[in-house]
Amino acid sequence: MNHRTLLMTTLLTSMGGALSIAACASYESGGAPNEGGQTILQSDAGPDATGDVNEADGDAGPCTGCEWFPADCMPEIPCESGPFDPSTAGGAIDGRARIHSIRGRSASDVWAVGALGAVARFDGTSWSRLDIGNRATTKAIWLRDDTELLLTSMHHFHSHDAGATSWFGIDLTQAFDSPVPDSLSPSSYLLTSAWAAEGATWMWCTSVDSSVAPTYETPPGLWRLRYTTTKADGLEVAAVAIPTETCELGGQANSGLCQRLNGVHGIDKSQLWAVGSRGVTFHVTDADGDTPNVLAFNSHTENELRAVWTASATEAWSVGAAGTIRHYAGDPVHWDVVVDVPVSSNLNAIWGTSPSDVWAVGDDAVVLHYDGVRWSRVPVGGLGVRRPNLTTVWSPSPGQVWIGGDGIILSLGGKP
Repeated sequence: MNHRTLLMTTLLTSMGGALSIAACASYESGGAPNEGGQTILQSDAGPDATGDVNEADGDAGPCTGCEWFPADCMPEIPCESGPFDPSTAGGAIDGRARIHSIRGRSASDVWAVGALGAVARFDGTSWSRLDIGNRATTKAIWLRDDTELLLTSMHHFHSHDAGATSWFGIDLTQAFDSPVPDSLSPSSYLLTSAWAAEGATWMWCTSVDSSVAPTYETPPGLWRLRYTTTKADGLEVAAVAIPTETCELGGQANSGLCQRLNGVHGIDKSQLWAVGSRGVTFHVTDADGDTPNVLAFNSHTENELRAVWTASATEAWSVGAAGTIRHYAGDPVHWDVVVDVPVSSNLNAIWGTSPSDVWAVGDDAVVLHYDGVRWSRVPVGGLGVRRPNLTTVWSPSPGQVWIGGDGIILSLGGKP
């Protein structure tokens, strides 16, 4: 594939107007998206939940969560292991970088991407850092059979063909025949997540409109892109038409819910879930077709939901602010409230291998595991006084887990 001829197109939608690929932007500040001034209504954590440890340095005094952070690494708990190590082939990733996403094709083909040009690959034995040519933030990655596509800054992405030795960057602002309209200014759109099912035509993205008062005339926070044969070596970007009434909360018009989505995941290419601001939860069917359908579900929370993972057509999990966990068990309208969550920290990411093997990670180095019966906190070894926020998790099989966050990658069973 000759990516030097890569062009970008947009599709008009029933919302009127076109969606610019500039909406697929990276969260350059390194923090998880949040709602400015949003009030967290409540925590789902149980009465014995533990959250912040607040150890700024070695003189911080007695710690309140030391039992969760043993000094030594042990095979049965996550421990630091990854491309921040100085011995990493290609050089260590900058220790200030946040890892935004870890995904893989298999246990021997795992990718980690993040801020400050951080891109690395694990081959089943060791990590290697890859040079994409700049220090752009990468927020998501599409691992196709023959290509890796990095969704990077607000103006660029990077592509890498199988067998190639270098990455090719595309300036998205040059992909249009005319200037991008002010209403689609990339400065207000922040990419939050992306996901594509195996064999799917489309990759689905979520984004946040950070403007003070988004309206229904602005592109939605849920959209998709695909390779197209209608333009030579091109990508096609399409907004997803979400009915106006679906975006309303309690009858509030222009609430901006459709412009502030944080996570997306599905069981296959035909259906998926997306979650975001104020507990918004959307179910999409015919996701790989010409006209996807979007239906809003009741998550029983106005806390921000930050990630979602789908176990089956009738089961899914979402996590979010203040220890919020929600469970979908097949109800036509509602998600279930999960009580007695063992932490009150913000939960930022979730992944699993089966309904009885689900992992969630969050602020303050929190790691949780669900065994099919209950959620339990998991110790993390070897951190010393550090309590980094954890922002991504991926597991290829039971007993193998990769976790990324602020200046760290943790593994369970991932390194021989």
